[in-house]
Amino acid sequence: MKKIFIILGGIFVALVIIGIIAFGIFAIKGSSLDKECKAYIDEVTPKILSNLSKDTLFRYAGDRLKNSAKPEEFEKTFRWFANLGEFKEYQGSKGQVNVSMTTKSGKVTTGYYEAKAKFETGPATIKMITTKNGDDWHIIGFQIYSTALVNK
Repeated sequence: MKKIFIILGGIFVALVIIGIIAFGIFAIKGSSLDKECKAYIDEVTPKILSNLSKDTLFRYAGDRLKNSAKPEEFEKTFRWFANLGEFKEYQGSKGQVNVSMTTKSGKVTTGYYEAKAKFETGPATIKMITTKNGDDWHIIGFQIYSTALVNK
């Protein structure tokens, strides 16, 4: 009986060590993905905001976003965004990346970021969801919030 407890204890210790190593690897990889996604967001957001159009957004969008509405609906939304006036200043982004495993899709890497910007009519908050396919990031969610858009 003592021998069984020693063997089970050894297996438990080995599993704990493997878990600690896996956690360390995921923590390092997660930090790397956060930096990578933030760099992508900070690169493309000013480009999208300086030319608020469906075509500009679609250069960086994934199929999930492109197929989420009819082209006319995107055009209407960007005409509404035009009420913000001229893009003045990008103030950076904050967010994080989540990695999950699913039986249907396998590994899914998703970034949730919020950026701040100034427009001619005032400040705005831009919320974006990104996903990584292979080595490339794509925007799959894009929203602009601003008091300048209220009642427009």
